[in-house]
Amino acid sequence: MLKHLLYLAITLSIISCSKITPISVKKDNINSSYVSKEYLSQLDFKGKELIAVPIGKNFYYIHKSGKKMLTLTYDNGADEFQDGLARTRVDGKIGFFNRNLEMVLPPIYDFAFPFHNGTAEICTGCKEKKDGEYSMLDGGTWKKIDRSSLVIE
Repeated sequence: MLKHLLYLAITLSIISCSKITPISVKKDNINSSYVSKEYLSQLDFKGKELIAVPIGKNFYYIHKSGKKMLTLTYDNGADEFQDGLARTRVDGKIGFFNRNLEMVLPPIYDFAFPFHNGTAEICTGCKEKKDGEYSMLDGGTWKKIDRSSLVIE
């Protein structure tokens, strides 16, 4: 619990210090894999090639080329890259993408924790169960996978 509270405090302080201002986006930009040149010109990459940007209720990683990828949103922040990969949700399933915004592991998992030291815990058949304002996972089969999606445990 303390770890989660610390993570939340750090995330909130980063968000409040970064002064992220959502920029209005046309609806067609949300469903495209690229943002418009007009929208791209409004972003401040601060010398980076990739930034996380809030669009609507979600966060997207946007590359300076304009390519974008939806990422999981937790505690009002974007899922962070761990072991070079971040998570996305497509049609309710979790997959992983790299810093080039290329899908590395397809979205086939009902849930997946981030990679750590080359492995990630994934769940198939688990269901999200609401508990007040929070959610928990119920049931399913848990396994570990490597970066090639090979089940190792």
